[in-house]
Amino acid sequence: MELSTEKLSIFEICPRRYIWTARYGMPRVSLIGALYRAVDAGLRTEKDPERAAENELLSIAASPGLDITGPNVYSVAMHTAKIAGIVSVALRSASTAPWKPIGDAVVPGGHTEAHVWRSACYDAGDGHPRRVVLVDRWSDDRKAQEMRSWRSIGEACALKSPIMLTAVTIGSSKDGRRISPWTRCYQHPRNRTYRFKRKTSQEDFGATWKPIWREDSGFPTAEWLTRMQKDGCMADAVQTCSVPVPPRRGDYVREIQRIALDIERWQERVGETPPMRLAGCYGFSPCIFLGVCHGASAPSPEAHGFRILAGKA
Repeated sequence: MELSTEKLSIFEICPRRYIWTARYGMPRVSLIGALYRAVDAGLRTEKDPERAAENELLSIAASPGLDITGPNVYSVAMHTAKIAGIVSVALRSASTAPWKPIGDAVVPGGHTEAHVWRSACYDAGDGHPRRVVLVDRWSDDRKAQEMRSWRSIGEACALKSPIMLTAVTIGSSKDGRRISPWTRCYQHPRNRTYRFKRKTSQEDFGATWKPIWREDSGFPTAEWLTRMQKDGCMADAVQTCSVPVPPRRGDYVREIQRIALDIERWQERVGETPPMRLAGCYGFSPCIFLGVCHGASAPSPEAHGFRILAGKA
């Protein structure tokens, strides 16, 4: 059986979400999911990381589409593509070499055969597996949550190695746009210079300087990143910490084995509806089956337009 932090995390917060995600084709991709895929493309490309990331996001927006509605779908897609591009460039600034996916590992299977572990970490050329997480804001609470989640501690246990956790703060979302130095600066109304934040607390910054979205600015990415660095934004925008292998690694491995067994049992119970857990409705990202579980009729993905994937019937 193939295991990953994605499988462990989703199954733990909601077995129904996991089983249905594996069984049904997703009609569209969530905005944050598309952003992760686009950044991944930018990190792993041999050529231009910015262009690779932006093209990947726009390709997803074209087909199968982004899971957003409203009159500004195209502008939201362009905005998100710009985030993917600049973040990819910033993360790869220390080395021009592409980041490589970490190879598969093996996790003991307890009473069953060993499991293949599909890591979501990268080899960034610094000797340690690296995980990238995109967050609204990076606080002590969020740091503790990420370090103790399966997405981090599961990797450290499976790979038998400390991992580097790199958190990229992309800002809160409003009307599909992220508000952060990655996406917005302020331009002086007369001399046309631009900055990202006030120099002193007394400076009347927001009232006199015009907010400019990056996709509308025309500023080169290298110039934008240099200005972010000069204004002291990068220290908050990208932060890295180390996640060690826990001293009782065996306990975590046994828990991985237990979850894997539960997954196998539910996969065998074709036709049954797994239990719903409300914690999974918005865990990590909004569940695409929200309308199915909380609708007026009995939960049936087929009735809401979902189609069973080939080989899953």
